[in-house]
Amino acid sequence: MARSISHRGGVRMAAATALLLLLAIPGWANAAAESHRVQSTTDKNIEIHVSERAPATANARDAAVLFVHGATYPSVTFDTPLANGPSWLERTANDGYHAFAMDVRGYGHSTRPAAMSAPAGDNAPFARAETVIHDIDDVVEFIRERTGVSKVNLVGWSWGTVTTGMYTASHGDKVERLVLFAPVYSANNEAWTAKLADPDNPDQLADIGAYRTVTREQADERWAAQIDAEDPTDWRDPAVFDDWYSAMLAMEPDAGAKQIKAPNGVLVDIWEIFHDRPVYDASKIDVPTLVIRGDDDPTSTDADARGLYGELSSATKRYVVIGDGTHFVCMEKHAPQLFAETALFLNAEQ
Repeated sequence: MARSISHRGGVRMAAATALLLLLAIPGWANAAAESHRVQSTTDKNIEIHVSERAPATANARDAAVLFVHGATYPSVTFDTPLANGPSWLERTANDGYHAFAMDVRGYGHSTRPAAMSAPAGDNAPFARAETVIHDIDDVVEFIRERTGVSKVNLVGWSWGTVTTGMYTASHGDKVERLVLFAPVYSANNEAWTAKLADPDNPDQLADIGAYRTVTREQADERWAAQIDAEDPTDWRDPAVFDDWYSAMLAMEPDAGAKQIKAPNGVLVDIWEIFHDRPVYDASKIDVPTLVIRGDDDPTSTDADARGLYGELSSATKRYVVIGDGTHFVCMEKHAPQLFAETALFLNAEQ
């Protein structure tokens, strides 16, 4: 069940009725998929991979949505179908939007810098948020040219809320609406900082190297540990996890790879964020913004989300909590609530 805080006036009956209608929409297998590569304007050796699902109807709304992934897992997360329904990307296209999802540098099908082919300890962490926002801008410009829209709706997940938030704070003129799903912003999160600290100096970030690896077992364990149910399949279909991880593994450039790689620049950002030191100023965001998270998410906490919500300068903003949902609720059985709440927000008149 979703709980919400509305900045002005509360949730009206019309909005609730619209949400029920959105939850009930059938028919989800018609949007066409297409892949693009966008040249980085800051690094001639980098190309950004973009997935596109075109609107399902000829009379689609003149609007575009760009999904930006988090710290470890690439954009295929947004295009992994549910057990009994479409992926978030396909659902968005079927709602009439030009739907896009990007892999930032070093992730998924985007260029893997040379440092990812060397031993991790040979190079420093790379692809921090301050660098990744240039990738976002390159893709936003690609979308604006391709679709003719003047502004793009952004949906960020986890660390993707940091990159999209930072981007919007400085490029708000290009952003229509902003959705911050499972946000992290500024909190004391000792569970995370303990993992990242130097064993000999707990006040200092460990020498983490350029990238990290995640096995199927590690990905499964992290997700499963957040499910607060006697039967984990009440929240997550095992086949969805298998399809998701297998798709990510297939993107690895090394033949026969048994684990996925992710850049470690994000961990430098996370070290700061979870020591209550935000890496961008959310008060500079003044576009309509939705903050939304799963109730059982230990990474995106209620206190952190509310703190972020309070910092936003947006005249229109909303905070929504999805009950019985983890950091990965976008692929869980309550994902349709997440999709519907997001669609309701994106389609609002103000």
